[in-house]
Amino acid sequence: MDNVLAFFENTQTIGPIDLLINIILAALFSYFVYLVYIKCSTTISGKSQFGSSFLLITVCTALIIALIKSSVALSLGLVGALSIVRFRTAIKEPEELTYLFLCIAIGLGFGANERLITSASAVLILIIIIIKRAVKGKKENNSFNFTVRTSKMDVEEVVDVANKYFKNVILRRYSKSESGVEVFLEVEIKNLSKLSECSKEFSGKDKSAGINFLESRL
Repeated sequence: MDNVLAFFENTQTIGPIDLLINIILAALFSYFVYLVYIKCSTTISGKSQFGSSFLLITVCTALIIALIKSSVALSLGLVGALSIVRFRTAIKEPEELTYLFLCIAIGLGFGANERLITSASAVLILIIIIIKRAVKGKKENNSFNFTVRTSKMDVEEVVDVANKYFKNVILRRYSKSESGVEVFLEVEIKNLSKLSECSKEFSGKDKSAGINFLESRL
């Protein structure tokens, strides 16, 4: 029993100066993650809005870890608190989730006062992301995000029409509602005249169809 009590009473405190430095570093690295996310992410929309949450997530994680690191009892209390809180924000693309995990990992590292390994790992991961995007970007200079909203066509028809005018058509996301379907495709366009031809065919099949082209590197 004494050993159990000693375990729960054991504390590892972080001084206020160290805590302040760790919070500043966490905020700084979250900004770096934000910049890389804006420049390298292939997410279709809402980059700035989604990326603006990185700072708060990283700093809060670092602060929470710094607090519970001082007491095992606090860590158990955190488990109970998190069982009450539910996050209902939908993560539409897996890439968004990976950036959130990166922010949480950075917050965990600095919260645990592991500055060197956290800084080195974060820098290495961001460099890998940048290099990967640079290499991929060379192969996708003509890549566009193509969005179609229609109430008279299904996803198979949309993909079939896209295949007639574009190359390397990839279905990125598909959603269906009472008003119709919304199809997100990634396509390769080498002849810009194909854009108008494709738009005319979609308009012929559904006059109310909404079509949007966005360069995938944005």
